[in-house]
Amino acid sequence: MNYSESIAHSIEAYLKENDWTFDFDVIHGTISVEAELSCRLASAIVVYQVSEGGFLCYTGLAVEADSSVRAQVGEYLHRANYGLPNGNFEFSYDDGSIHYKTVFDCPDGVPSQKQLEDSMAIGLTVIDHYGDGLYEILNSQESLAKKLIRELDGME
Repeated sequence: MNYSESIAHSIEAYLKENDWTFDFDVIHGTISVEAELSCRLASAIVVYQVSEGGFLCYTGLAVEADSSVRAQVGEYLHRANYGLPNGNFEFSYDDGSIHYKTVFDCPDGVPSQKQLEDSMAIGLTVIDHYGDGLYEILNSQESLAKKLIRELDGME
């Protein structure tokens, strides 16, 4: 896969500067970082997919939705996506995988400092916000309606 080495090196330098431990797959232009969450989901893996003109940032969860709760998880994430200004949740009904995707264009050939900061912060912050509700659905501890009301009340 073709990707911008200058974008990849900017991301790599940012991660080193902020003491993140990461793996860089030079062949595919992907950089992976494990991060802790403050919600009950506990951790996530942030994967940067560098392209020629920018990069995608996928913040993926280590847990997958069991087939018995996939419809509830799908509805929860669909509702959570409404109004999110930067990025969106993606969910696979096939395997239950969940991640948050953000897209960054780099028309000048390198990401800005703000883009680098946002690349780690946005996905982790959104997952932290919705993570406990998602955790409860994954463990069937609360009705979907109660979770959504609680999450929406917390955003005011």
